[in-house]
Amino acid sequence: MNKQHAFLKKLIPALLVFIILITSCKKYIDQAPITSTYGSEFWTSQTSVQQACNAMYGQLRGALRQDNSYFINGDLTAGVFQVLYAVQWNLSPVGVNNPYSGGPYNFSYVPYLEGSLQNWSRFYKIIAQANLILENVPKMSNSLFKNGETDKNAFVGQALFMKAYTYFYITRIWGDPVYVDKTFDDVDYGKIPPIARTPEGIVLDSCIENLKVAAGYLDFSGGDPSEATTANKGSVYALMAHIYEWKKDYKNAHLACQEVINNGGYSLEPMSTYKNIWKGQASNESIFELSMQYNPNDPNFANQNSWAEAQFGFFGVFLKGSIVDKRKTSAWIANAGGIADVLFDTANDQRAKQVLTLVNASGGSPKGYMLLKYTDFQYQNADNKTGAYINNNLVLFRLSDIILLDAEALAYSGDLEGARNELQKTEERAGITSYENPTTQYDMVDEIVMERGRELIGEGQWFYDLIRTEPTQGWLEYVGYQGNRITPDQKGYYWPLDMGTLFPQDNLLTQNPYWATHK
Repeated sequence: MNKQHAFLKKLIPALLVFIILITSCKKYIDQAPITSTYGSEFWTSQTSVQQACNAMYGQLRGALRQDNSYFINGDLTAGVFQVLYAVQWNLSPVGVNNPYSGGPYNFSYVPYLEGSLQNWSRFYKIIAQANLILENVPKMSNSLFKNGETDKNAFVGQALFMKAYTYFYITRIWGDPVYVDKTFDDVDYGKIPPIARTPEGIVLDSCIENLKVAAGYLDFSGGDPSEATTANKGSVYALMAHIYEWKKDYKNAHLACQEVINNGGYSLEPMSTYKNIWKGQASNESIFELSMQYNPNDPNFANQNSWAEAQFGFFGVFLKGSIVDKRKTSAWIANAGGIADVLFDTANDQRAKQVLTLVNASGGSPKGYMLLKYTDFQYQNADNKTGAYINNNLVLFRLSDIILLDAEALAYSGDLEGARNELQKTEERAGITSYENPTTQYDMVDEIVMERGRELIGEGQWFYDLIRTEPTQGWLEYVGYQGNRITPDQKGYYWPLDMGTLFPQDNLLTQNPYWATHK
């Protein structure tokens, strides 16, 4: 066929923990030296552990949001959205009418997009924080926790989840990570030897083992959206499913998906309230999301620093014109005649009517579809509508994602009927009846890839779907990657590492294969 969460409201104490734990960081695998006096004084109450966990979630939010890297990595590189600088820097295709042509379809990230997009240091701060929790909390007395060992283990489970999520994220961006499974204190600081990269398969196996332990420590939320901003058993199994799928272990991916679908208590949001998914702890479909809503007690909001929950610029990249500010004339647009038109039957797909609107070219962005998932506007002064901010959350896992992941696992396992049953759950919600009924494995997987593109557009996901299914479906070539770049030995779909910054800190670090010979 043709391819046509509440705990963060108490931000100040968490911020103090964050500053204490990671300032003076000199190496990307270290946190600041922690003295034995500090350690014995800090890990003495459930409140302190909660603060440490709050800081961990806040670090993840800051890391994913920095330089809009979350959306660049997961959406822009897949050619879904078009922005002026992407055209200039060959980051995103100009069109897809002739997808196999040369010219702009080389996706040359270097040297234009350096900095955070090529530097994984911020993610190692999250891992360092998780390792601190994993080292110190098990040694604390059960009597320090309200519900004893149950609460203590739940904090450990959250840290195990966050560690696994971060390593998986690193792996999907840069490939083989540097695996750090311990904390470094003042005795070690400055004496840490260079560490080589660990093959991603070994790291992901370790992530799976950590998640199995976390699943025994955490409970399902019962689909309660107020619990979606804290790791729970549902998010653990969702992450496990993604990792298994990445590893092409479809049997275990299916089993993990079924845990979420059958036992998580989640349900698909009706199309009439579809945008509740991103409104912030407002949908039974949400499995795990990061709080990015406005908090009037947040001292970081005024200057929009990295710890501010609500930042206009993050979600605001998708918006322009009167919906946000008529002076804002450019945005990330899914250009007309591009991949959005390949994916969507805009006349019939109810998602297109809910979350896409056709806008004219302006400010360097082309005519095309503006994404409306992140348009829950609030005002600091509601009377005169000033001080606008976007009041959405960033959803990392939701039920439809897992349903479609399960469909993919079933299709690759040869169960086309099972795959079709899962696929129809999201397509029927969207009112789609016009797509053909796939009868071969190739066509079934292709339809699932496209349905994930429709369902998860602008959610930082689709590029990884293209990488994962590339060996059988060839979508990376379709969106413009040259075939000799994405071979198993080159892996040119991974980002380069900023060796100028990272190599002096770790002289065993190696560059990703494709970028070792390309600039």
